Amino acid sequence: MSKSSLITLKKIDEKFVLHLFSKSIELKKNFNEHRLSSGPYHSGYKGTAALLFFEPSTRTRFSFEAASSRAGYHPMILDGGIGTSIEKGETIEDTISNIQALRPSFFVIRCQDHVNLEQIDSLIDVPIINAGWGKRGHPTQALLDGLTIHEKLGSIAAKNILFVGDIKHSRVVASHRELSEVLKYNMGFCAPREFLPEVISTGIQCFSNLPEALEWADVVIALRVQKERHENENLFLIEDYRENFGLNNERLKLAKPNAVIMHPGPINYGVEIESEILQDPRCVILKQVENGAFLREALIRSIVDKEKGD
Repeated sequence: MSKSSLITLKKIDEKFVLHLFSKSIELKKNFNEHRLSSGPYHSGYKGTAALLFFEPSTRTRFSFEAASSRAGYHPMILDGGIGTSIEKGETIEDTISNIQALRPSFFVIRCQDHVNLEQIDSLIDVPIINAGWGKRGHPTQALLDGLTIHEKLGSIAAKNILFVGDIKHSRVVASHRELSEVLKYNMGFCAPREFLPEVISTGIQCFSNLPEALEWADVVIALRVQKERHENENLFLIEDYRENFGLNNERLKLAKPNAVIMHPGPINYGVEIESEILQDPRCVILKQVENGAFLREALIRSIVDKEKGD
């Protein structure tokens, strides 16, 4: 991290992550008890937040919008390039420079691989939070996943976290790889060969057989089949994938009784999972969404307020 930016999870430490988890749980407790007139939710106006989403988003965008508002920062939102000077040929870098002239307290940026977030971070003087950077990383998603597991199982350390699906194109997996080095959990992959990276890091368990993988896992994270990132649309058949790697009630009987079932969204029902999974008491997909806003609020309060000396 340069300044207080969060571009990757490579340089964070366990103490900071556990602080975020603790702060998130505290914020959620206060919110649920409707303590909105005092305490952490009586923030007042602190400034503005520039939320720039150059790629589509629902959960991440809305949770950052909620998190910014709760922390006292009015969100200024750019949703794609439609209706902006990007349509006239302005670069994303120029757009960011011009928005910085409006003096936001921080940026939240979701963009494609070709944008160099680390270079942009070196050129502006307020923090940047990565809200999804092509296939490179999605650090707040990995953190909110970790928070959800921490809440459900008491700790994520030494747990077996299984990723099923389009691992090759997953920025979520990229950030989990970094976070696993900090929180010391085990990662496993289960996917067809074309969905796996060409090089798999040392220490990651690889399964070609889903039943065997499910028996190993403490947490099962299904991943969306990202059709838009496949160069060859005919690379796989949906029915073949569903038959061999899709999650349903019958297949999840093989998982541990206290296993946690997750998905970062959006979900292709009938491909990576069946809608019936949402009724499984082990499923925490909507809890991930809820935790996303609190984790991101905790992050804003921890790095932006600290940067400003609040």
